Amino acid sequence: MLYADDLTLLTNEPRDMQIMLSRLAVYARNKHLIVNTSKSEVVHFNSAGENVPVVNVGGATLHHKDSFRYLGMVFYRTLNMAKSADHAARPFLASLRRMLFLLACMVVKYGVLDSCRQAESSLAHCLRFICIF
Repeated sequence: MLYADDLTLLTNEPRDMQIMLSRLAVYARNKHLIVNTSKSEVVHFNSAGENVPVVNVGGATLHHKDSFRYLGMVFYRTLNMAKSADHAARPFLASLRRMLFLLACMVVKYGVLDSCRQAESSLAHCLRFICIF
């Protein structure tokens, strides 16, 4: 997968990954480009994380990680898509909470409830009810 200056290489065999990385190093060298190995990572999907093969590019060993971010989406070694979805939804939910708080403060301002927190809690409960049905 390639987007702008981000590249993701996928393979089922570690040997094939090393071949692709070696070809990438040759391509980069021929185009007078540099592979930034400090920002390069390896994730072994569906592995226990032990005894994973070492891969390198241009003589530098790449670091093993449990997850990586690509175009704002986080991919976990365990392929836990629920965890990825939670991560993706977090900014939306944070902004929704801020909007609820502002709406709650408006409700208090006009005298419907006594405090912003009480109003926010009531509105959040209503929103959960609306999302369920």
